[in-house]
Amino acid sequence: MSSSPPLHPSTTNYTHEPQPPPPMTPLDPPDIPAILRSKRSWKRQITSMDLPRPLHIGLTCFSIGISAVTANGVYCWGTYGPVVARLLELDGTEAQTIVVGGILGVYLCAAPLGALTDKYGPRTGSLVSACFGVIGYQSFSAILRRATPDTPYVHLWLTAAYFLVGAATVGSYFACLTCASLSFPTHPTLALSLPLSLIGLSALVLSSFSSLSMFSEESTTDLDPARFLAFLGILTPSINIFGWIFMKVIPQPELFGEIKLPEDIESRSFQPDEEDEDEDEGDMGEMSESIGQLLRLDERTPMLIGGIPAAWEEVEMMEQGKDNWTARDLVLDYKGFWAFGLLLALIIGPGEMVVASIGSIITSLLPPTSLNPSSLVPNHLTNPISTLELNPLKLRNKHVFLLSLTSTLSRLITGVLADYLAPPLTATPNPAHKRDPTEPSHLFIRKRPVRLSRSAFAAISGSTLGLVFAWSAGYLTGKGEDLSVLSAGTGAMYGAIFTLVPAIVSHHYGPTNFGLAWGMISYFAALGSVVYSYLYAYLSVPDSGNPSDQCYGPHCFRMTFIVCAISCFVGSVGVVILGRTWKV
Repeated sequence: MSSSPPLHPSTTNYTHEPQPPPPMTPLDPPDIPAILRSKRSWKRQITSMDLPRPLHIGLTCFSIGISAVTANGVYCWGTYGPVVARLLELDGTEAQTIVVGGILGVYLCAAPLGALTDKYGPRTGSLVSACFGVIGYQSFSAILRRATPDTPYVHLWLTAAYFLVGAATVGSYFACLTCASLSFPTHPTLALSLPLSLIGLSALVLSSFSSLSMFSEESTTDLDPARFLAFLGILTPSINIFGWIFMKVIPQPELFGEIKLPEDIESRSFQPDEEDEDEDEGDMGEMSESIGQLLRLDERTPMLIGGIPAAWEEVEMMEQGKDNWTARDLVLDYKGFWAFGLLLALIIGPGEMVVASIGSIITSLLPPTSLNPSSLVPNHLTNPISTLELNPLKLRNKHVFLLSLTSTLSRLITGVLADYLAPPLTATPNPAHKRDPTEPSHLFIRKRPVRLSRSAFAAISGSTLGLVFAWSAGYLTGKGEDLSVLSAGTGAMYGAIFTLVPAIVSHHYGPTNFGLAWGMISYFAALGSVVYSYLYAYLSVPDSGNPSDQCYGPHCFRMTFIVCAISCFVGSVGVVILGRTWKV
């Protein structure tokens, strides 16, 4: 009798078939990132740019570097501004209106573009900067090609275009510093100082392209501004588009573990594909935003403030609810906010004026090159620039170079000196916190004595800037070394003051309120820039009495420099007095 087949035949295993994975033990946690990556569609995998970590770091750093070194296009006005004024026969006030429009674009767009970058990330800031840059530069170039001196309101159209150039500048500024701060939170000083240094050099880098023969006018050796600005309208947006693609915040998994995200990532790991495609990308944005909010990392965070002690101090103050300033509180702080803001305008305004008007100052010391220099140089121009130095473009680029270089070096040196002369507080664990949880978890101790307060340091810098203006008002006649004193001295003191002032604001208003306080106080710097730039335009009156003529000779700027010197001295004294009140 034949036997019936078994009810449960044995399973046949073939060597060429994949074997099932071993059962997961309770000790093995699920690989959530791998699960999320596997659930993405192929389109999302391409657009998310999941690159190997070394390549990701390299591309992010390269994006930050090239975006920073081409960001500050609005301060290249000294290179091509005098040529624009000559071609369109603009008077001093109309020419200053254009550059003031660019500076206002930087300051007025800081808040909205900063909020946009904080919410959507540095790549969005780069994209917006690219849009503003291509519209601003190309429209400026197109207006120059089509306009004539008889075109009505031409300077206002150019001002609107230059405003967009300023907005593009601050957009790149935000993107670079925010990405660097969030990507390297364990090295806050280096992460901020390097992009800041490159941004300081960006006017130098961009203006250096103007010396290429392709941008020279056919009839003269001077610059063709329309062609040069069209080139900038291609270069800088292209770099910002590159940043939009590759300027991704570098994940820090060893630091993110203690940051609580708005939603638990594991609770969403097995949702449908169409939801995960958008949400897994948002997790990193929420994570970066949480860290940025915790450490208050924004585009104005100075290199003097940062690191673990500052983060601990901020968390402590947030937990204790101390010094919680609002915008209304700042506006009502007449003896603090308004006083310090006006003092800042008195010191920063003259520096901004020189940065914006260095091209016009140099032109006023040149003989009218379109005429016969030997016969038509004004008598009072006792020591004009020699005929060997009568290449206007080369001379303007030289002093833009000095302004950028000295400002950058001064920021770095001032940061080191300020940390040494006025060492910040150091966070140390508080033993009382273990016994009483209501006590602060950390104490802030000054381990080294203060040799020179930051307010006194800022006052010395402001007084030195006043001495530069006083010397220039009396002795600046057109020699190359004389002009170098003005440009290098202004650049160095301007950079030093802009490094120290944010630290003073943070010390007084607290790290938790630094972004709001410094953002509002920086508008006083814009006010000072507008006031002193127009002051220079109104006091720079040519001998002919015709405002559209170019003013030649030291008298064009002497009275303005005297006013600027007095302003810097008054502002410096006020900073010392206010610094003693604030104990900073």
